[in-house]
Amino acid sequence: MTVQVKPARPHNTADPDSSKWAPPSGSDRQTSGQGGDDEEVGSDAAEDFIQAHPWVVTFGRIGWAAKGVVYLLTGVLAFTIVADPFGSGGGSQSEGEADPAGAVATIAQQPFGELLLWTLAIGLFIYALWRIVTVLLPADVNGHSVLRRIGYLVSAVVYIVLGLAAVSLARRPGSPASQDSESQDSQVSELTRSVFDWTGGRWLVFAAGALLIGIAVYFFWKGVTGSFENEIEHRSVGPLSWDVIRMMGRVGWIGRAAMVGLIGVFLARAAYLYDPEEAGGLDDSLRRIADNSLGMVLVIVVALGLSLYGAFCIVSAPIQKLVASDEDTVAS
Repeated sequence: MTVQVKPARPHNTADPDSSKWAPPSGSDRQTSGQGGDDEEVGSDAAEDFIQAHPWVVTFGRIGWAAKGVVYLLTGVLAFTIVADPFGSGGGSQSEGEADPAGAVATIAQQPFGELLLWTLAIGLFIYALWRIVTVLLPADVNGHSVLRRIGYLVSAVVYIVLGLAAVSLARRPGSPASQDSESQDSQVSELTRSVFDWTGGRWLVFAAGALLIGIAVYFFWKGVTGSFENEIEHRSVGPLSWDVIRMMGRVGWIGRAAMVGLIGVFLARAAYLYDPEEAGGLDDSLRRIADNSLGMVLVIVVALGLSLYGAFCIVSAPIQKLVASDEDTVAS
């Protein structure tokens, strides 16, 4: 592990070698002139934190791999919708559903499922901790960094919930995955129905759908522009070249965009029609569009994208960097 340390600017130019010094690029947050010290405080404090707690990056990378397992399995389950779009193959509630909860339930049915679930739960909790640390890292305060902090916090909550689901299944090995739980699709519909009963609930549901669509646009932009590449080291991992890893990430982010956007569209549609049954999780959303050729193409895009994103998270785990909420890379 290496920590980015900004070079000290020379105060005495008598040394002939001092002419070789040049201020780092803007990404290193080194500035000159009045006000420069204030702008460096957040980055310097973050670097000091990482130097004092180097284990954060190491453990965070383990969490990235656990997150990758969930997405990879979700993508694989989404491919099953291509062969069985209406779920005629049977199965109970959350087991086998093409969503993160279904991925965790699928692991529970495998040999050594209990051990795998405990391992996955630990990894997901570690990833959530990684995101919480990212939220707490000192950084410049502006609109963009505040939004990123909110996003990281929501991400932490999501993976804590998934981790708790894995723990719940691991503590009752051999029991049906759907026992004492509803499918994610049913949970979304029930939550939507409850929110409709609130004052202005219909508008809240519509706003939630619009927010998800906005997040989908952001994910799509990350995939197309490759802005996520600033958060990882640009090098090969094992037999995989950097170009291959980058391609996996780009397709993966676009797949995530399609997934989130699809859920957002059906949530907004539920508000427009005032029908909670229109809202659903990923599995329900994919099955509802799989009844025509164009919809099936989108299902394949989501399945391929999520599978590649999961593989990308696993492969890129050793080269992930800890990035502050103002997107100033702190440590790698």
